[in-house]
Amino acid sequence: MWVQKRATGQEYAELMNEFMSAVKQNYGEKVLIQFEDFANHNAFDLLAKYSPTHLVFNDDIQGTASVVLAGLISALKLVGESLADHRFLFLGAGEAGTGIAELIALEISKQTRAPLEEARKKIWLVDSKGRIVKSQLNSLQHWLVDFQ
Repeated sequence: MWVQKRATGQEYAELMNEFMSAVKQNYGEKVLIQFEDFANHNAFDLLAKYSPTHLVFNDDIQGTASVVLAGLISALKLVGESLADHRFLFLGAGEAGTGIAELIALEISKQTRAPLEEARKKIWLVDSKGRIVKSQLNSLQHWLVDFQ
């Protein structure tokens, strides 16, 4: 067995750039690259960095969110309500919770034609320090800043 430390920092960024370029070069512009089980400090950054140039998907952030949103929309049709009629509280502000929260906000914004910032006000995220609020701005991970 060959044990080696995982790449981090600049080495990690260069490895990902090389990998992403090679996949696109070998398989074409339309190849879907799925990021699975990346640590959240990498997952959000990789999506932001590569989504403008590559077809990328993160199952923890986007896949779970799509399933939850589909369930909510189906359930709300049965009771004759909309997402905007509700407030959503998430216990946990990791990849899955934040991905679900963002997709719900996007759908509320789409349904109501309200700005995304307004739709996000219907969503509360709670982490180990309590509810995400403006006073935490300097200590929040960048993917949580919009949910204060």
